[in-house]
Amino acid sequence: MITTKTTYSVDKRRFYMNKIVTIASAMKKMVPVLFITVFLLPLSARSETKAGSVEISPFAGYNFFESRQNLDNRPVFGGRLGYNITNYFGIEGTGEFINSAVDDLRTPYTKEGQFTRRSDSIKVTMYHLDLVYTFMPESKFNPFIVAGYGAAHYSPKINNKNLSLVDFGAGAKYWVADNIALRFDVRDNMVLDETIHNVQLTLGVVLAFGGNKKPETTPVKVVEPPPPPPPAPKVIEPPPPAPVDGKVGAWSDWSACSAPCGGGTQTRTRPVVTDPANGGAPLPNLSENRSCNTQACMEEEKVNLLIQFDFDKAVIKKEFYPNVDAIGAFLKKNNKINITLDGWTDSIGTVKYNMTLSQRRADAVKKYLVDNFKIDPARITAVGHGISNKHDNKTEVGRYKNRRVEMNQTVMVEKK
Repeated sequence: MITTKTTYSVDKRRFYMNKIVTIASAMKKMVPVLFITVFLLPLSARSETKAGSVEISPFAGYNFFESRQNLDNRPVFGGRLGYNITNYFGIEGTGEFINSAVDDLRTPYTKEGQFTRRSDSIKVTMYHLDLVYTFMPESKFNPFIVAGYGAAHYSPKINNKNLSLVDFGAGAKYWVADNIALRFDVRDNMVLDETIHNVQLTLGVVLAFGGNKKPETTPVKVVEPPPPPPPAPKVIEPPPPAPVDGKVGAWSDWSACSAPCGGGTQTRTRPVVTDPANGGAPLPNLSENRSCNTQACMEEEKVNLLIQFDFDKAVIKKEFYPNVDAIGAFLKKNNKINITLDGWTDSIGTVKYNMTLSQRRADAVKKYLVDNFKIDPARITAVGHGISNKHDNKTEVGRYKNRRVEMNQTVMVEKK
């Protein structure tokens, strides 16, 4: 009896050590394949869970059967097909396959007292439909919870029908590109017929297609001021006329200008005094005119600029180049006007980080004007204000409108 117990104890330790080595070997083989698949694909700067997108996710992992189900723990392989109804809620279908074997330790001894194990192949196929709720969908890291309903099929059959199952769990996606992410899941596939818990750990790759685009923004039209008026002609005083049969008096003062701006006229006269030698006939007064108030009539006009940025970016998008170009042309023609650029962010992120990001956005617009239009940097003030609450930060559209640089300024331009 002592020899038999010792042999059983040694073989049992060897059996569980083999199980641990099998699990580590399976996970070691899966990780390089998934990483090579991801990093051979083209990358993009923008990444998040998008409403309206379709996701395909092949995966591999390891399944742990509850001991009373009497099956070997084995690798699991499968795939998921999902649709994001919003960027928070989604639905997905899953199919998975496990090639297991019977694990029967209830008769551990032969007649000679040696440890034995019976191993018959059991193929397990599971399929289920799940609801997914995603946290922080607009960041690169998206934790989520999942729950659903499905069925499990065992071959050869261990029952006369497919077994119903309820699955629930949690996981996370990490986006390495605009449409590519790594995905990790922890699931409990509970067989309802016998209340058996089968726990899975899986690692997969997510390939996303489609999704809603950001709202279009209408460029702000900037009215260009008219060119400055030509300088007023220099008035040359005419020499006094020679007396015509009489004496010439002094010039009168100039009359008031006929217009306050835009060009008017002034008039002055000098009398001619008749001489008795002329028989007393009156002579007309001499007169002359000159231009006055030739400067253009001015009026107030508001000049506006509004451009918006992608999440966590301080790069001017090409669709907003015309807006900034119009401001550059305006500053080049009006070299005495200074402007202030105000930068903002949405509410995602820390206050300190958003203050720096808003300043980078305002500085990017200033640099564009200086580099492309040779504007004196001293004429442009760039100010970052951090988080903006002008629009609702709880919606994607509101956050996009808050990520902006704007200018609202009143200047004097020639009256039309």
